[in-house]
Parts: sequence; C-alpha cells; structure tokens
Amino acid sequence: MKTPTVRGVLDLDDPKEPTEEETPRLLQDRSPLLPLPEGGPPQAPDGTPDLLLESQWHHYSGEASSSEEEPPSPEDKENQAPKRAGPHLRFEISSEDGFSVEAESLEGAWRTLIEKVQEARGHARLRHLSFSGMSGARLLGIHHDAVIFLAEQLPGAQRCQHYKFRYHQQGEGQEEPPLNPHGAARAEVYLRKCTFDMFNFLASQHRVLPEGATCDEEEDEVQLRSTRRATSLELPMAMRFRHLKKTSKEAVGVYRSAIHGRGLFCKRNIDAGEMVIEYSGIVIRSVLTDKREKFYDGKGIGCYMFRMDDFDVVDATMHGNAARFINHSCEPNCFSRVIHVEGQKHIVIFALRRILRGEELTYDYKFPIEDASNKLPCNCGAKRCRRFLN
Repeated sequence: MKTPTVRGVLDLDDPKEPTEEETPRLLQDRSPLLPLPEGGPPQAPDGTPDLLLESQWHHYSGEASSSEEEPPSPEDKENQAPKRAGPHLRFEISSEDGFSVEAESLEGAWRTLIEKVQEARGHARLRHLSFSGMSGARLLGIHHDAVIFLAEQLPGAQRCQHYKFRYHQQGEGQEEPPLNPHGAARAEVYLRKCTFDMFNFLASQHRVLPEGATCDEEEDEVQLRSTRRATSLELPMAMRFRHLKKTSKEAVGVYRSAIHGRGLFCKRNIDAGEMVIEYSGIVIRSVLTDKREKFYDGKGIGCYMFRMDDFDVVDATMHGNAARFINHSCEPNCFSRVIHVEGQKHIVIFALRRILRGEELTYDYKFPIEDASNKLPCNCGAKRCRRFLN
C-alpha cells in the first residue's frame, strides 16, 4: 500500500473538485484523521527536500520550522514591544494548568493566546476556531457600559486628553464645587422642599379600586343582610351607632381619587339613609383651631378638622380615621349629622342615596362664602359644580 504524501492529502496541485467517478475512490484513500508520514518532512523523488511542502509540513505537524533561523518578520517586530524602564501596564493571562502569557500590550497577550490555542488544536488535529471580531479589550469586558462607567471615574482619568468621555464629561470649563462652610452637608439645617404627607401611600396607583357592582346584586345582599339590618332606620340611633364601629371598615376604603389625592370609596352597596362611617378625632375648643392650624402648617402636615357647633371642633389630623379623606362635591351622595349617644356628641356620615360598590363617597363641605382673593377652586366635576368651595 502506497503511503499518501502531504501533497496528495492537501490536494495542493489539483484544487478542482473531484468527479463522480473519483469521489468513491477518494473517500477510501483520503481521511481527515489519517496519520502523517513519519521520518520528517517530505522529499522530492530525487531525494532533495521539497521546499514547497516543508512549510505546510511544519504548519500541520507542530514541529519547529527551519525558518526559525531567518530574521523575524515586520509583524513579529510589532508584537515585541520594547522594554520600558518607567511605570507601565503589563498584561498577564494564566490558567490553573500552568499556562501563562505575559505581554506589554493587551492585543499582544490576546494574540499570543490565540496562537497557542490554534497550535494546540493543530496538534490534536482539530478544526481551527474563528476569532473574528474578538479583541483583547472585548475579552476583558472593557467595551461593557458598566466597566466604562467605572473606569472613567478612576483617579487620573481627566489626564486622558484624546479620550472622549461618555458618562463623566471632563472639560476645562468645569469648576470644582465650592467648599461647604459647615464642613459637610450633614451639618446643615435640613429644609423640607415639599409638604410632608404621612398618608401618601394611600394614593398609590398600585392600590386597585373595588370593582363596580350592579344595582341588583343578590350575593352582596346575602352576605351583609345582618349588617344592613343593624344600621337601618328601624333601630334606635344608639344601637345603629354601636354596630357602625364594627362594620365601617368593611364598607369603605381609602384609594386614589380623581377629585383630590385620596378619597373614600364604597366597598359594598349602601342603601339610602344608612350609616356609613363616623368622623372621629380629638374634640377641641373652637378657639384652639387657629393655633393648631398654624402648628400643622409649620410642620408641613395637612390639617383635617370638622366643626360640630360653635364651641367644639373635631381634630382628625393625627388621631382620625378614614372619614377625613372624604372629598367635597357640589352634588354629594352623603351628608353629615351630629348625633348624641350616651351623652356625647358624634359626627356621623349618612348615605343620601343608594351608593354602589366602587363609587366615591362625597358630601358638601358648606364653607362660608369669601371674597375672590381667598377662593378655593372645586374639582368635583359635577354637572352643577359651583366652581369654588367657598
């Protein structure tokens, strides 16, 4: 059996495709994993070394080529950077199996690594990998936005005159920030820029409103039949008020309102004349209202007060319930009433008409009429809106 030469395996002389008759024969005689001939580089028939095949032999066999004695090419001279005496960066790539590459530039280290990988795959007779589009900077992640963002903040980055900053602009016109006379911002007196609202979370858009209901909803009637009987007009006022404290949280809830910030919404159907909720808080004298209102304004806290009569006022700013969030409407569906239970006065909100689930509860604030300079605009959106609250 005749041993094939490298010329025959690589088909250097005849780059044409084989014909149909030669294809079966070539498949039997040629194999990509056929061992290379032993005994060194191939020779011509007259016994002299074949210089044409010698370079191909060293490329695929992995042996040292005789051209090592020749002077290095210009590309090799570029890869070999001159040694630097001063401080400079040196790149090293190493692995756990003992492989290590050192170079003066990132591209040189990456190019050496590629050559070693391709050489190892050539010894194992594997197909060479394609590293098109890869570079040393991309390998280390320097093209990543997060790495660039951090690298531009390193000390001395402003000295890079030819680099165009993407995230941290460096310019001659930028001035250094002035020194704080107090030494630090934490030592200064903090001034609140906006009014503090402790109930801002109730107006969150993520709190879903209760779904609207139809007028004829039998399920709602069955579940809350006993509750409606207790708050109906047939029972005494004191008994209805005692049941109201137990059932008011199940009937109403605070959600985002289109009228003003937050509002009180109905969570179940409410009949006309039924007790809805009590306006609770601390009962104070009317002469203290102006003093407390100035105190709340100084703290940046919204004020919630409801006048019972000429002498007493309910302050629900700090110790109130959900009734303080009921908004004003020129066409309300509720009304307020002061009742007496066991010798004490209470403000209770009643349903003016039948209110369906998902509907916002409103009543008329009945503010006194004032001049044009002190008018408060109304946002109820009713058909008969008076445009102003006072």
